[in-house]
Amino acid sequence: MLMHMRKRSVPGLGERIIALRKSRGLSQQVLATRAGISIPRLRDAERFGAATTETLTLLAQALATDVDSLLGRKGGA
Repeated sequence: MLMHMRKRSVPGLGERIIALRKSRGLSQQVLATRAGISIPRLRDAERFGAATTETLTLLAQALATDVDSLLGRKGGA
């Protein structure tokens, strides 16, 4: 079964990803590698807040947080 992955733009998402990445001392290259995604995919998430559910999940795991925190649905990361 093929799932359609649609990017959604989420206000504040990029800023939260950047803040977490920097607080953990990670470059874009290192985070992208840990998450198993391309740098352009990470840049889309950081610059435009645009990411698929899969990308959000991979980034949350690589940043040792959860998707709800990345989306700004709860306070802590």
